[in-house]
Amino acid sequence: MHIFAEKLKMTDITIDLSLCTGCGLCASLCSYCIIEMKADSEKASVNSSSKAFCSRCGHCSAICPEGAICVDYDGAGPVPHLEGDSYPTIGQMNRLITMRRSIRSYKDKKVPRETLEEILNVVRYAPTGMNGQSVHWMVIEDSHELRKLVDGIVDWARELVRSNADNPLMPILPMFIAEWERGIDHICHGAPHLVIAYAHKDNPIGLIDCTIALTHLDLLAPVYGLGTCWAGIVQIALDSSPSLMKQLGLPEGFKSIYGMMIGYPKYQYKRAPKRNALDVIWK
Repeated sequence: MHIFAEKLKMTDITIDLSLCTGCGLCASLCSYCIIEMKADSEKASVNSSSKAFCSRCGHCSAICPEGAICVDYDGAGPVPHLEGDSYPTIGQMNRLITMRRSIRSYKDKKVPRETLEEILNVVRYAPTGMNGQSVHWMVIEDSHELRKLVDGIVDWARELVRSNADNPLMPILPMFIAEWERGIDHICHGAPHLVIAYAHKDNPIGLIDCTIALTHLDLLAPVYGLGTCWAGIVQIALDSSPSLMKQLGLPEGFKSIYGMMIGYPKYQYKRAPKRNALDVIWK
């Protein structure tokens, strides 16, 4: 599957020549030489022969001091309003990354759809390979739908145990099953929502794109007072069971890449735990 498919042919790049000062910044940053500074012109222009290769990175419009360039295409979402002109401090970023925990105990409280949508609208800006923007999202917010999925995963686990299949999860599956039968969810840990990043099954970089996007979601969630946990068992079950993947109801030709639980943490962690010391090769 081509990363950009047919959508590239529909990219519209316009330059307002009344605003362009000919500084050349846009042309110097265009990886595919689509924006150019011709020798006989003092204004930037669009090379029509290479326009179809535009990755829609938007660097040309973002760098232009005068706002003279517009890159538009079908399906483009709104550019978010950005407050302030500074980044978080080093200390703030260090604390965010170090104090982030995998949350496995959640309050019995739904996250408003508007909050989840706001977070995912920011995560749209996570980098993707050649700006393919291949990441799609499914949010399971209905508790009955989530319980039905977990119930199906437990059934999958029961079948693995019965067949004594060779699976790395085999030592812990009986515990998951027993706890579920006692009314305790150790699959999604009682999270009110499950967010699933998915991509086209033929996309060679869909796995990387979705993983990067989920990492951005993972780090952004605490800023909204939310906690997350990577849903590894969910994904292993989906990868192993075509019926479970079908139950998920993704569009034809797409597959789940990974899931993430999200909700309000029941407990607040007070300090960072130990981790392995830095291991790096310098050359």
